[in-house]
Amino acid sequence: MSLRDVYDTGFDEQTDNHLFATCPECDGSVIADAGERRCTDCGLVITEQRIDHGPEWRSFDNDDTAPKRTGAPLTEARHDRGLSTEIGFGMNDPDRDLSNRKKAQVGRMRREHNRARFGSKAERNLAHACGELNRMTGALDLPKTVAERAAAIYREAMQADLIRGRSIETIAAGCLYAACRCDGVTRTLAEIADVARCGESKVKLGYRVLNEELGLEAAPRHPPELVPRLASVVGASSAVEHRAQGFARITVDEGIANGRNPNGVAAACVYSAGQAAGCSITQQELADEAGVTTLTIRKRVRELDGLADPA
Repeated sequence: MSLRDVYDTGFDEQTDNHLFATCPECDGSVIADAGERRCTDCGLVITEQRIDHGPEWRSFDNDDTAPKRTGAPLTEARHDRGLSTEIGFGMNDPDRDLSNRKKAQVGRMRREHNRARFGSKAERNLAHACGELNRMTGALDLPKTVAERAAAIYREAMQADLIRGRSIETIAAGCLYAACRCDGVTRTLAEIADVARCGESKVKLGYRVLNEELGLEAAPRHPPELVPRLASVVGASSAVEHRAQGFARITVDEGIANGRNPNGVAAACVYSAGQAAGCSITQQELADEAGVTTLTIRKRVRELDGLADPA
């Protein structure tokens, strides 16, 4: 005969299981407390280490106004993925100002804490690279997903030993451009070089090394993706941008953009749309922003002359 047949059983509302309602030793009442089932009379622990389905955080008075349960989420944009702690500098309450002796003690603790944050030289270099990536993404107003992707690419480059012999700034800038290409964010090499601590040739070198060694999922650029940025830079109206997008889609459908610089095709589409709408958009300013020559734009414009106006 089993214990279930000998003792009365009850129903646990937390786990939806039938459990003992009386103690096997003294027939006292049994309650569930912190994952244990114990007797209220003799204190016998009947079962322990059960799954506690209650809340995993303590309850405070301000739970309704500040229902915070955990800290910041994990992020690739920091060298420690956001798990480390920091000793701050200021206090919110001016009445709790520290004495000079306490301030000196906290300063020493902060200094030693910062020294112990990095376990190796590679981790210190990774922290420097993550700082560079956060600085550049902030200067270019890029989304946080791009910074996460760039940091992940940099970690892969470290594992593949691609940093050795190259500067951190070069690889970091290349990772940022690679992240923009992978996520479909339109940023040129010149824009990355403007905020990076290296030239455009170094950014191109870093991206080429990453693309060759890591096999990045960077899809080729198409003219419709480049039209909005060019139209915005030259101050074109929404109607001109819409017509230029139509030209760009036609070039892709008809195969005119195949084997040609997508920047030149996009610039030609914006110029043709501006001419059709009577806007004063010059080839020179489009060439400067697209990184091509005016001769390239004129050639692409002649190819667009035989196409039907999408407007």
